[in-house]
Amino acid sequence: MTKRIVKTAIALAVASIIVGCGESTSTETGAQFGQQDRVVDNTFNETALLTSLVDKVIVPTYLEFAQNALALQNAIDNYCGALSSQTDASGDLANAQASWQTAMTTWQLAEMMQIGPLLENGSNLRNKIYSWPNVSSCAVDQDVVNAEAQDYDIRLRTSSRKGLDALEYTLFNTNLNHSCTAFGTAPDGWNNRPDDARMIARCHYSLIAANDLVENANVLVDAWQGSEGYGEILKNAGQQLSDFTSALEAVNDVSDSMFYLTEVTKDAKLATPVGLFANDCGLSPCVENAESVYSDHSLQNIIANLKAFQTLFFGGSEADVGFDDFLVEEGDAETAEKMKQDLAAAISFAESLNSSYETLLSEQADQVEALHENVKTVTDTLKTDFIQSLALELPATSAGDND
Repeated sequence: MTKRIVKTAIALAVASIIVGCGESTSTETGAQFGQQDRVVDNTFNETALLTSLVDKVIVPTYLEFAQNALALQNAIDNYCGALSSQTDASGDLANAQASWQTAMTTWQLAEMMQIGPLLENGSNLRNKIYSWPNVSSCAVDQDVVNAEAQDYDIRLRTSSRKGLDALEYTLFNTNLNHSCTAFGTAPDGWNNRPDDARMIARCHYSLIAANDLVENANVLVDAWQGSEGYGEILKNAGQQLSDFTSALEAVNDVSDSMFYLTEVTKDAKLATPVGLFANDCGLSPCVENAESVYSDHSLQNIIANLKAFQTLFFGGSEADVGFDDFLVEEGDAETAEKMKQDLAAAISFAESLNSSYETLLSEQADQVEALHENVKTVTDTLKTDFIQSLALELPATSAGDND
C-alpha cells in the first residue's frame, strides 16, 4: 500500500510539472539565481526565430509522428492478422514493436514541444497520445476485455487506458496474466482464457488504440497547419489582432516548453529512478520508476529529449536561426557556445551507455548519476544565463528552483 501511495504521489507531481513547464504562465527573469535584471536592447529578428522553429522543428516533428503512428497502426493490423490466421506471428510482432519504438522516439522529440494545442484543456490532447507518468497497466487490462463489447468507444475512455503507454504494455509485456491487484478490479475470467485467445484480444485492443493514436496525431497536425493554425499564430506574434502582445512573448512560450528538460527529463526520468529524489524504493535506484520499462526504451527517450532540446536551441540545424543566434546578437556568445558544447557532451555521453537503462539502474547507478549531472549542466545554464541574456521569463514551475 505504501509503495502504491508513493508511486501515485510521484505521478501526480510529475504530471503537474509536465503541464506547468510548457505553460505560457511565467515568472520573473533569472535574478533570483544571483544575476541582476537588465533591460535588453533587442534588435534580434524574433519573428525569424519563430518561423524557423515552426517550419523547421515543431511542425515537421508532428508530421513525422503522424506518419509513424500510421505505420504503427498498419504493423499492428498485420500482427493481428497473423495471430488470427494461426500462422507464425513472431516476425509481425517484432515489426509492430519496432514501429512502436520509432513512433515513441519521435514523440519524445515532441514532448519537448508542448506548446499551444498540446497544453489546452489541461494537456488533454497530449495525454490522449501519451499520458506518462499517469499510466495504469490494470486499466489497460480492463479495457482489453471491455473493448470486446459492441458499444465500446476508446475516445470516451481515460488517457491511462490508451496512447503510446498503453500500446507499450500490450505489445511488449510477455506476461499474459492481468496485472490488477486491488480487490474487484480484475477483468473477469481473463487468466482462465487460453494463451492464444489472450494474445488475440490484446492485439485487437492494440489496433483500437493505434487507430485512436492516428486520429489524435492528425488532430495535432491539423491544429498547427493552415492559415488559422497555431503555427501561423506563433509566426505572426505581435502583429495586429495577434494572441501575443509581442514576438518575444511567443518566443517565451517556446522557451517555457524547453524546461521539460529540467522538470521531466532531469528530475523525473533521471533523478527519481536513480534515487536522488524519493521513489518507490525510497532513495535507492528503482527500475520500476523508469519511464518505459516494458520496452526497455527509457534511455532512448532521454536521448530523444536531449536531441529535441538541441534542435529547438538551433532552430533546426546550426545554420538556421535559433536561440544560439539570439544569444550572440544580445552579446552573449559565451552562453551560446557553452550550451552548444554542453548539449553535445550530454548527448554523446548518453549514447555511449551500452547497457539498458534498467541494467544501468540496477548495476551501474553511478552512470545514471553522471548522465543526470551532464543534463543538469545544460539546465543550470538554461535557468540562469540563457533566460537572463534574452530577457525571458522562467516558467512558474521553475521559479526559485536552484537544483
